[in-house]
Amino acid sequence: MDEQDVYISMDKPDLYNLGCAPLTVLAAKQVDELWSVLTWPRQPLPVLDVGCGPGDVARKVLAPRLPPGTKLVACDISPEMLEFCRQHNALPGTITYEQLDVVQPDLENSAVWQYAPFGKVFCLLLLHWVPDNRRAVQNIHKLLVPGGEVVFSVIANMVFYTAFEEMAKDSRWARYMQDVEQFVSPYQHSEDPVSDFRRLLQSEGYQVLHCDVAPQVLFFPSEMQRRDFIKSVCPFLNRVPEDQKNNFLDDWIQRSEKLNGLSKDVGSSEKPKYYTHFNIMVAVARKL
Repeated sequence: MDEQDVYISMDKPDLYNLGCAPLTVLAAKQVDELWSVLTWPRQPLPVLDVGCGPGDVARKVLAPRLPPGTKLVACDISPEMLEFCRQHNALPGTITYEQLDVVQPDLENSAVWQYAPFGKVFCLLLLHWVPDNRRAVQNIHKLLVPGGEVVFSVIANMVFYTAFEEMAKDSRWARYMQDVEQFVSPYQHSEDPVSDFRRLLQSEGYQVLHCDVAPQVLFFPSEMQRRDFIKSVCPFLNRVPEDQKNNFLDDWIQRSEKLNGLSKDVGSSEKPKYYTHFNIMVAVARKL
């Protein structure tokens, strides 16, 4: 399996950008709620956005909130995604886009290392795609200045993952999903994800300032837009033959609906509203 495949490298950034607009709204909400927990020195150091995807969060959520003159480095493992960022979410003089594998062992040789140390790191909606959370947390610790702070948001558990695990046992799909555990959040089966993540951060030299988990709902104005979102976050779709892709998606959606991970609100006069449900863990930690 290609190493980059593990981290759901998106080779269709246009689709991901369209489908994941609600995630940008969610990121803005999370950042706003946690901003008061962060401390900003008079001369702020550079800020890092890890796993920046199409760059929407970097340009629309983080850059406008940073103190004037703060350099923002946004990174992703996918070259296709970074090219999309530079074309559609450039902010010359403020944002620099660079490639980074958050678990790479030779961090000092990465393009991002030249900008370190960072005063703040934002790692939003990434770690549930990274099987080795410990290595990712260690690398972020290396990139931070002592006293620097990091904001994490992680999908703790999600019906989509349960549906994946079911489908991996289905003879129609098993051959495309033999590594399904690589694409399920490390906290999917945890009885207490907050305690598990808190212990991980403390063991790697962080002071945990905030950590909790809460249900979240993403709203989509149409079934097609929700389907685009589901398509954009499916790591197995590229492996499925073209003539079976729709069947695969339909099966995933039907299983998720039965598990109450997807819902629809049909009002008497309005158009139906479509929702996706999951639990997100959010943490703020400081490098000791």
